[in-house]
Amino acid sequence: MVSIRNLTKAKINTAFLKRSAEEMLRKERRLGDVSIVLVQPKKSRELNMRYRGKDYAANVLTFPIPELGLGEIVICPQKVRANAKEYGIKKERAMKLMVFHGVLHLLGYGHGAIAAKEEAYLFA
Repeated sequence: MVSIRNLTKAKINTAFLKRSAEEMLRKERRLGDVSIVLVQPKKSRELNMRYRGKDYAANVLTFPIPELGLGEIVICPQKVRANAKEYGIKKERAMKLMVFHGVLHLLGYGHGAIAAKEEAYLFA
């Protein structure tokens, strides 16, 4: 099951994000509960500092929590929108990429494998 909590004031297509997470789980032939939380840059920065020692807002953070399912994905939509503009892609595609990225991390993949899978699944 995929659950989503939007803690921002931004209007986000949460059904699209849920379908994106479910799609990645199907592609990987995996089951498990995933929580997606949408946060403001201040909260993303706080979490990034607390858990990674990095003093900036991250576009996506993942927190494996096996006893609760696969875990939690924290996305900062404002940061993702800025990234989308910077790279010249649609914000919906950027959000889907962050969901894919987060799910793949929860499944245990590192950045090398994630890049190849994102390319195959999203950009093929």
